[in-house]
Amino acid sequence: MLRIFDKSPRAASVKQPGVGVRIPPGAMQRALIDSKDFEAGEPWRANADVVIARFKTPEDAAFVLAPDSRMEIYLRNLVTHEGYDNSGGSSDYTLTVNAPAMVESKMKKPPLPSDRHPEVLAYADKGEGFVQVPVHGVDYESGNVTLSVPAGENWRQVEVYYLSAQGEFKLYVVREGGGIKDWIPIHNNSFAAVHTLDQNSGEEALYLGNQAVLVEGFQLALEVRTPYPVVWNARARHYLKINALALRIPNATKDELRTAAHLLMAGGL
Repeated sequence: MLRIFDKSPRAASVKQPGVGVRIPPGAMQRALIDSKDFEAGEPWRANADVVIARFKTPEDAAFVLAPDSRMEIYLRNLVTHEGYDNSGGSSDYTLTVNAPAMVESKMKKPPLPSDRHPEVLAYADKGEGFVQVPVHGVDYESGNVTLSVPAGENWRQVEVYYLSAQGEFKLYVVREGGGIKDWIPIHNNSFAAVHTLDQNSGEEALYLGNQAVLVEGFQLALEVRTPYPVVWNARARHYLKINALALRIPNATKDELRTAAHLLMAGGL
């Protein structure tokens, strides 16, 4: 969820962004853009460049993305599996789902079974939509995820969301309705690289790497290319956090920032 730290003790000392625009004193605050601020984009297609999510700039704000801004990202792939009807059973049934190219991250994991695994999330459709179910086992070498269907339950279908080592992603700013050149790359990386980093550490932290301005009419796009499905929905709980500078500004300054955004896109700043 988009958070603007209006009362941040460091907000008054935020440096002017290098975009050729003088920001009014007090107008610039630190902000956090996360996955909940993005809306679903295009449906996934195998091994194709697909914008799966977009962040649209609110009308009453503008954002500056700096090259040295921290970011964190974990994108989960999806595997669907036929469920199991254990409604007449007298004991639990072990269901194994294979998650292709599954990779282990450096995040701390709880004892299993658990529904709080940081990498693997499982859901079962028991007749009234998908509900989360505990993960009972994860074998990274084989890629197998073990679930348990309780006696008396009928699971019609199962979804498993997990971290994969196969795929690439791009973050870029694009002008709505613009042409093929109307975009600025912000960060490119592979699933294998980011999913195996300790992104909370200083040594392995991720940074945007490029500068852009987000104003009304501009979007931040998340594009993926992967052989395995990626779906942008609430069940996937994709983890994406981007540090930015938020600007609550008068229309005159917004016009200047819009000009700066175009100049950055054209390589003029």
